[in-house]
Amino acid sequence: MYPFSNTRFFLENSRNGELSGINKIKNLHIVNSIIKADIVFLRNKPESTTDNQLRKIDSILKNFRSDKLVINDVTNFYSIDNKDITFDIWGKNNVKYPDFCLLNSNDIQKSIEKIIEMLSSKESILLRINNRTGGTSMIKIDQTTSQDTMIAKLDSLISKTLDYQKTRPQTNIMAVEHINNGSEKYNHSFRAHVLVNEVVSYYVGISKNLVVSMSDLECDDLDEFVRANTKLIQLMKDEKFKKKIINAVTSITNIGAIDFLLIDNEPIFLEINPVWMGNFFEKNFGNNSILLDWFYNKPELAKIIPNIFEFKSPVQYWKNFYTILQNKC
Repeated sequence: MYPFSNTRFFLENSRNGELSGINKIKNLHIVNSIIKADIVFLRNKPESTTDNQLRKIDSILKNFRSDKLVINDVTNFYSIDNKDITFDIWGKNNVKYPDFCLLNSNDIQKSIEKIIEMLSSKESILLRINNRTGGTSMIKIDQTTSQDTMIAKLDSLISKTLDYQKTRPQTNIMAVEHINNGSEKYNHSFRAHVLVNEVVSYYVGISKNLVVSMSDLECDDLDEFVRANTKLIQLMKDEKFKKKIINAVTSITNIGAIDFLLIDNEPIFLEINPVWMGNFFEKNFGNNSILLDWFYNKPELAKIIPNIFEFKSPVQYWKNFYTILQNKC
């Protein structure tokens, strides 16, 4: 296997225990030349990848695609990274996603008109930059938001967009339908990790904030966390449900952490992250005191939410992950 990145780093977004997990697999070795590899794993970090770097990587990979398994190929980069393109592809493959429209970063008045039109049928929407992850540069506005406030919030996104366009010309602003998801008190965010055509792992994050982050967990969140994850465990036993998740990824690429919401047990897909991180994949779980408490002081949870406890042993997790990859070659 040859890890290929757009930076000087050996493995971009290297996850805790990943190399140790690889080293436990017989006959799977990291090589120092793409020529020697059966698998090429592109490890570029999307937000730091420029169009020029993509062209250079593609010029190398084009000579090897016919006889090697390429994971996270740059040919899929824009389809993953530009969420408007992602949504368009999903629409052609019967994959459900939120309503959206593109805004004009060079005409704030026309953008405001589009926002107002969208809010005429939606309670609230999210303004976001199309090639940034959902947790960054995302602003919620609703029917009560004044036009002056809309202009101010949009203006801040426009300045970022114009700056990003210097290296990524397809950068744009999207207005995306905001779908309430979770319970009265909590927002839920569902994520599954898919490799080629298999679901490797999955979980539900919960938060009292708009942007769901595991780092926001509190002691009294356990009951809600268990409720949300046990529900997903049951849904994942349904092969039709699982197939929808796999199809959402494979309609675009062959690897990714895919984020989605649930409406009446139906997944509504949001985005794919091909090189993911998060507390589960950081050393000492990102020093997340809540996760550490649950993992090491509440062993009874392992039987209730086994999907979460799969992350407790990172070396074994990555051994399983790369064994699946090895078997695909």
